[in-house]
Amino acid sequence: ALAGGQVVSTLATFFAAARTQLLTASGAILSEETIHTIQTSGRSPRHLEFAIGRTSETPRPGPQKVSVGLPITAEVLVIAAYQLRPKDRATSLDSAETYAASLRSALLASGWLSTTGAIVTFVGSDIAAGPDGWLWITGKYLVSLTADLS
Repeated sequence: ALAGGQVVSTLATFFAAARTQLLTASGAILSEETIHTIQTSGRSPRHLEFAIGRTSETPRPGPQKVSVGLPITAEVLVIAAYQLRPKDRATSLDSAETYAASLRSALLASGWLSTTGAIVTFVGSDIAAGPDGWLWITGKYLVSLTADLS
């Protein structure tokens, strides 16, 4: 139980720092929705709104010593809404791709990561059609960190 609580605490600290990093570096707006409900909540999204969360986490194999901590890897998604301009969808799509790149750059920036002890690896991204005139931008990442067990 101790290890589970420490893993949750370590991930909560990471996500708090990640939300701040995304808000500061990309001009995004934090959603009240989760990654599981942002696309299906039934309400209209807000431009540049995002949700960040984990889909899973697993302890990494290997010896686990209290003095070292519990190494874990979490699959993390960032899902953002982007509104296309009605009269210039092609340029809007380019702008959406630029926005997706800014989210990715914000999460991969080394400055804030050094304070969390996390290693973030970009896995891939997808841009899909949302409600009329909207796009959903999804970035998938692997986050490796160590939960302190002491």
